[in-house]
Amino acid sequence: MPALAGSRDATPVHLLRTELVLRRLHRTIAPRFARAEPRDRALAFLRGLVLSAGRRTGARLAEDAGEARPDGMQRLLTTARWDADALRDDLRDIVVEHLGDPRAVLVLHEEGFAKKGDHSVGVEPQFSRSAGGVVNCQVAVFLTYAAPRAQAIIDRELYLPPRWARDPARRALARVPAGVPFRGVGRLGLEMVGRALAARTPAAWVAAEAPFGHDAELRRHLSAHGVPYVLGVRLAPGHRHGSGRSPRGVPGAVPAEVIAAIPPQDWRRTIAQDDPVRRHGVCHSARVPLGRPGGAGHARWLLVRRDMRRTRVYVCAGPPSTSLAELAEVARRAEDAPRCAASARYEVGLDHYEVRLWRAWYRYITLALLAHAGVTLASDASP
Repeated sequence: MPALAGSRDATPVHLLRTELVLRRLHRTIAPRFARAEPRDRALAFLRGLVLSAGRRTGARLAEDAGEARPDGMQRLLTTARWDADALRDDLRDIVVEHLGDPRAVLVLHEEGFAKKGDHSVGVEPQFSRSAGGVVNCQVAVFLTYAAPRAQAIIDRELYLPPRWARDPARRALARVPAGVPFRGVGRLGLEMVGRALAARTPAAWVAAEAPFGHDAELRRHLSAHGVPYVLGVRLAPGHRHGSGRSPRGVPGAVPAEVIAAIPPQDWRRTIAQDDPVRRHGVCHSARVPLGRPGGAGHARWLLVRRDMRRTRVYVCAGPPSTSLAELAEVARRAEDAPRCAASARYEVGLDHYEVRLWRAWYRYITLALLAHAGVTLASDASP
């Protein structure tokens, strides 16, 4: 296989470092492939994702690997024998081995992948946070390991809209496994957090922006296991009837009156030391105690963060000694997590896949996340 020939924004030293990291990652995952052909092609696929210019089509990845046709790359994603979930677990273990820190935050976030047509699994007109509105897209939920040193995505799930989940013909065409039910984004997030906690992934908090804070099952699960959390909830515009009761249980969007009632002296400038200048100006934070205690003796708060562009609201639970600055820092990690997915789009073509089937989607995304972890670890090792 030829050496790395070139990459955007990379020096020869960084290219060599990335090559070494990718080969180490490949040695770790090699036992997941029973046959030599898909095992070797997996390395070519990873290298192609990192180094290919433009869209990472099957033809481009095959050409960069010295193959005349894209058939081999397509087989890797469709019919070759290997388990994408086992590779996902390897990805998590690799990231934790290099970035593991008890101060890390597990961050849930959504991404929309715009698509044409309606045959790709899960595609329909739906709201995409990354697009800022309703577009024809697939929606994925990711779990990012946000450590003090760096962040990397360690888990992924595809959201299957109700019309897809309840349509046997569409499920069959996309080869959605029979045992996959409809699951909302909160449930998908709960499953991923559960896997990370079961694997004893070192982390101090679970965090997310809205709408995850509205999922009662997610909040109950974290409280039952004594896991501190900072979860985003929606801010209702204008005035709403019964606004004084909303903060107690946070059943829906938080009324604007709750924010307006916070005394001016309770607001604090909260910017992390490693992020002295926010893109949208100085950020100020305040918190309001909530009525009921959380699990494990945790206190509960409503955290409000605002800058020049927007106001964000979070329902929080954590040790009573938790400071406002710590809550604000955890929320900042949640706000910054989409940048990791944006980096994966740019660096390894996270959204460049041409697949339509359920298993092929998971395989492409898992390999792309592994490739992006390699880029992250190579950068983290830079002097």
